[in-house]
Amino acid sequence: MPRLICVSREPEGLIALLLPEEEGASRLVRRPLGEVKGDGSRERAALLASWEHLGRARGATVDTLTHVLRVLLHTVPGELGPAPALAHPWLEPPPAPHKRTAAHPRGYRGTTYQPPKRSQPEALDVRPYLLHRSTARALLEPLRPHLAEALQRLGDEGLSRERLAQVDRALTAPGRVDVALAWRHGVLEARSAELPGSLLRLGCLLRPGEASDFHRLFALRGRLALDSHPEVGVLAARLLAEWVPDKGLGWLEVTASLEPEHQAGLLQALFETKSKVAGLEPGRYDLRIEDFAAEVPGRRRYYLCGLALGLTSEYLLSGYRLLEALGDSPRRDWLTHALPTASGPVPEELLLDLFAFAEIELEEATLVTLWGLCGQFPDFAGLLVDTPWRRLSPGAAGRLVEGLAEAWAPDEEEPRAWGAIRRLHPRLLRLLERIPASHQRRAVQMVFNLLGDMGAKWSGPDWLEPTVFTLAERVCQPPFGDADRLSYALESLVNHPEPSVRERLTRLPERSLSCLEESCSRGDLAGLVGEGMADLVARRADLVLAALESCPETLARTVALLGTPHKEARAALWEDFARHPWVREDPLEWEPGRLVASLREHGSEGVDSPLPRKARLAWEAGETLSPARTERALRLARTQLPRLRMQLLARHVLEFLRGSLAADVGDTRVRHALQMARLVEGNRRGLRRLLQHYFAGERDFIREHPESRAWFARHPRVKPETWLAGPVLSWEVPGWGRVTLEMEGDALEVLRMGTYVGSCFGLNGIRAESAAAVALDINKRVLYARDARGSVLARQLLAISRKDTLVPFAVYPPSTPPALQALFLDYDLAFAEALGLPLSEGVTEPEVEYVLSSSFWHDGAWDLGALEAMPSTGSRR
Repeated sequence: MPRLICVSREPEGLIALLLPEEEGASRLVRRPLGEVKGDGSRERAALLASWEHLGRARGATVDTLTHVLRVLLHTVPGELGPAPALAHPWLEPPPAPHKRTAAHPRGYRGTTYQPPKRSQPEALDVRPYLLHRSTARALLEPLRPHLAEALQRLGDEGLSRERLAQVDRALTAPGRVDVALAWRHGVLEARSAELPGSLLRLGCLLRPGEASDFHRLFALRGRLALDSHPEVGVLAARLLAEWVPDKGLGWLEVTASLEPEHQAGLLQALFETKSKVAGLEPGRYDLRIEDFAAEVPGRRRYYLCGLALGLTSEYLLSGYRLLEALGDSPRRDWLTHALPTASGPVPEELLLDLFAFAEIELEEATLVTLWGLCGQFPDFAGLLVDTPWRRLSPGAAGRLVEGLAEAWAPDEEEPRAWGAIRRLHPRLLRLLERIPASHQRRAVQMVFNLLGDMGAKWSGPDWLEPTVFTLAERVCQPPFGDADRLSYALESLVNHPEPSVRERLTRLPERSLSCLEESCSRGDLAGLVGEGMADLVARRADLVLAALESCPETLARTVALLGTPHKEARAALWEDFARHPWVREDPLEWEPGRLVASLREHGSEGVDSPLPRKARLAWEAGETLSPARTERALRLARTQLPRLRMQLLARHVLEFLRGSLAADVGDTRVRHALQMARLVEGNRRGLRRLLQHYFAGERDFIREHPESRAWFARHPRVKPETWLAGPVLSWEVPGWGRVTLEMEGDALEVLRMGTYVGSCFGLNGIRAESAAAVALDINKRVLYARDARGSVLARQLLAISRKDTLVPFAVYPPSTPPALQALFLDYDLAFAEALGLPLSEGVTEPEVEYVLSSSFWHDGAWDLGALEAMPSTGSRR
């Protein structure tokens, strides 16, 4: 049941005003008093009875005054208008008494004489007189002789005699004193009867008999936008109803200090955070927050929550000053996710200078995290101040900032993460002094990856940190690249418990590490390599290191394949591999005849013999070599034994990936497709079916599929021969040579559309199912730009929309030079003309149907307007 605020005297009768239950209401709920249920039913019944009695009052009697006072004391006037012009018969003079004469000094006229009786007043509805204050005072004037008796009756009914005495003083005081205010709050000031009804209604929620409370409310009369902004009145009523009076009045005083249009925002924020800020003293609210929160109500909520947590206002304001100086969007509230449990000094100027200098991603979020850390850890601000940021490269400074932000860890890990970062920070700075500027970011990335982001989580053994720093100093130099993906591949070796493994790792040849890094050229591929390395190192770290030392390229290809199957499949593959005689035993310890026979039996394409050619041919012919030649042949073979085992493992994985398909796993396109079919989440079933038909020789499976035919039937304007063939256009481009743009018709090449350009459509990419959708759906094609050697320079996805428009999507990679992008635009225009279809323009999310696919994601159609100024620098041939 909504809470009753007060009862209003209105022409319709006594109306109960209740707090609305729905959020954001701008009006109180109005309900006839007789329909209100709950506590106080006896008092409401007495009030309704008095109201009913006053509808037929007979004369200025004590009964009439008692009912009038009961109504006035327990109700408030409704919306006031001009006072009505009402005649009142009780104000007419009474009939004249009998006149005395000389003959009859007492006015006696004999025993039979009957003087006329006084006329009885007619029943009168005096309720309209109670609707306005001026007419109510006029009604009370003839009733004053009965005041003492009426007050005695009300006191006998249980009303406070002390407060009734205030009513007596109000009715006898000069000036326009409001009877109800005298009763409720002891207010006897002159002209109190002129207060607005909105203030009187709020006064009903204050403690009865406390004049000081109402005086505080009265002082807000001209500053609270109760009448001009009705929602403020509702929120103020709710505040006084749900909070203790002192706290509620305190917050109303703060609210009154704001501009009228912002008052509702603060009150609403208080209710939204009531469970957290109920104990917050209003005096702690700093009006300077309004400079940041006036246009973003959510900021008030989190400012209030911060104060309730014990944070200082100055600390909270520093966060908003930083965001404003950084150019934060006024509609964002980045502080919502970073409220610490303590306040601290914030070096605002240093942070702004740092963000102007460093290359920092997610700038606002990172800045807020640093701000939170300044409060959470007392010495964090000092660490920021003491760091020589300008002596680092901008990229290294940015990555170091992001790494420091990682100290904000959840729950019990938070102190541990900060403690580790604080301890390692000086050591990392000393390392960066020895690293060239071009590779400083890579060094910071590697340290934070291997110690924080990956397996260690800042809690590794004593040897972990020196291993990481030693390795970082070695590989964070030319000729290694400036981006760190090598950490994914080396993590399992860095964390290996055997000292011999870590020692061999730090002594690996430069070529070995460079080859491994090349296999991690893209983040998605690095994930595959890291997965395969972790599985292999856990089983045979010695085999991994031997392969890294002698055949790193073979190792890289093998672990990338090994990272493809799921964990249970890898375990089964390893068991099968470990049972092979070349792995279970040392084949170079066998006698030559058994060795060459085994190589002949188990060797195949992709598995090279470790033996030197002359020795192998001699032993296969049954010849016997001298001990010296035999020793030399076996010594050379031993260097190739890791390659043999890696190739054998790769063959096991490929056989698993191939399954029952008649696929040539020696073809790199086939291997890519088989891996893709295992790794995609969406469209997996459709892709496997496509590959099954493809390897069975049915290369037109997609074109002849009934769903594809049905799509063409729904789009008769699209001619299959034109859409599926597409033009082949070549340009001579200065610096590029001949560049050919052609639609790709081979499904295996289509699947490589993301891998070629390093996008999320690539192998192990988060949107790899979209590459599968292009291979499956007849309404989607991929356009490749190749140089004279056939190498892919860039690609573009094209599609036919539901509305029969040719939709060109963005050219990848994004770094494709404008001259080459202009060639794609020329091709699109020519292709649209050949199809007889319009080119889709101005539609970011065109509706492209699914045909055989079940999921397809793209990053929006190509913005052709941004390409209009691009010149085509090639000459078409």
